[in-house]
Amino acid sequence: MSVRTRLTTVIAGSLAIAVLSGYGFSAAAVASVASGGATIVHEDSSYDDEIAAAKAKQRANEQKLQDLESELEDTDAEIVKADRALKALVAQLPKVQAELEIAQERLQAAIVQQGIVAEKLTAANAQDEAITQEIADDESRVADLKITIGVMARDQYMGTGANDSLSLIFGATSSRDFVDKFAAQHSASRVETNALDEVQQIAATNRNRGARQEAVRVYIVDLKKQADALVVEADAARKIAKQKQEELEKNLLQQQALKAELDLQRATAVANSKELHKAQDALHDQVLELVKKKLAAEEAARRAAAQAALHPTPLGTGFLSFPTKIPYVTSSYGLRFHPILHYYRMHAGTDFRAYCGTPIYASAEGKVLWAKYMYGFGSQVMIDHGIIKGNSLLTSYNHLTRFAVKSGEYVTRGTIVGYAGNEGVSTGCHLHYEVYVNGATVDPMSVLGPIP
Repeated sequence: MSVRTRLTTVIAGSLAIAVLSGYGFSAAAVASVASGGATIVHEDSSYDDEIAAAKAKQRANEQKLQDLESELEDTDAEIVKADRALKALVAQLPKVQAELEIAQERLQAAIVQQGIVAEKLTAANAQDEAITQEIADDESRVADLKITIGVMARDQYMGTGANDSLSLIFGATSSRDFVDKFAAQHSASRVETNALDEVQQIAATNRNRGARQEAVRVYIVDLKKQADALVVEADAARKIAKQKQEELEKNLLQQQALKAELDLQRATAVANSKELHKAQDALHDQVLELVKKKLAAEEAARRAAAQAALHPTPLGTGFLSFPTKIPYVTSSYGLRFHPILHYYRMHAGTDFRAYCGTPIYASAEGKVLWAKYMYGFGSQVMIDHGIIKGNSLLTSYNHLTRFAVKSGEYVTRGTIVGYAGNEGVSTGCHLHYEVYVNGATVDPMSVLGPIP
């Protein structure tokens, strides 16, 4: 509920005392109301023209005040909306940052694993190449040995027969020649045997190398699969990390934009509030002055009518009845600190807990000045209870969901005037109840008394 709305209602209520109610100065009469000792005064006054002039000024300023009120209320709503959005973004930031860190850690882990697998793959390929080279070298050696064995076998073949041993004996020209030829033949046989043994050893070694190479190549295939999987994993982690980075940057940019928007809205709202208060104060002071003059004139009329015993006194606690069956105060009368604009604003009434559709009752008898929609207050009933112990008394019932009375109707204490709702500037169903004494709001609990 905005300050401007409350002040406008006070002003309107004050003017209503002088202009809209049935207590104008044009008819001279004094009426006493038995219940509660209330005295309602009607009498002629020279203030009619002044009140009419004040009303004309009120009409002239009405459109401007309504425009300023709407602007301020819209700004309040936008500020609340932007402030909530900013808080939501700030609350999301740690989560986004944590997700970004996790994504970056996964990406780094995938990259490290890629490096490890790449090193293993390089080593395995080198081992495969080394085994291939060793096999190739041994196969070359086997080829050479086979040539040697072939030559020796051919020579042996050429010299085979029954007379071979005899030819060695009888063909020798001397004993020395025989020894040399025999040694040569024996040495050739030994060389051939060694060559065959070496071929067999190389064959066995290469078989082992082949088995080992096969295992290495299987390992290489597995490493390549791991490398391919890590490429996919790294790409996915990189994509997620990029997405989380973009989310973080977007969050920070949105925070920056909302903070700038909030600063601008706060400045605008404060400036509008100052302008609004200035206009309200001027009109309010004027109306209060007229009410004071009216009350003074009525006091003089009472004295002139031999009612000197009725002097203006405080109404006292317990004069008004509670507007709800089971009164429970949710917000008291007084200054309130605005959580968004960061300055104090007056909460000019008492909020009672009243669920949607709960009946709301008149606190005393009186005349319904109006039952209509008011800016900020939503559906509002304003009741004029007349002049009580020399004091003008009005009560208002706000944020109603529907009316049970209409303008101009007289009601008694306890009459249902409407049903609780959530219209106007309100965050939930409740009753905002205000009391006006001599045109100014007072703490309703000072007139209602202790809660039963």
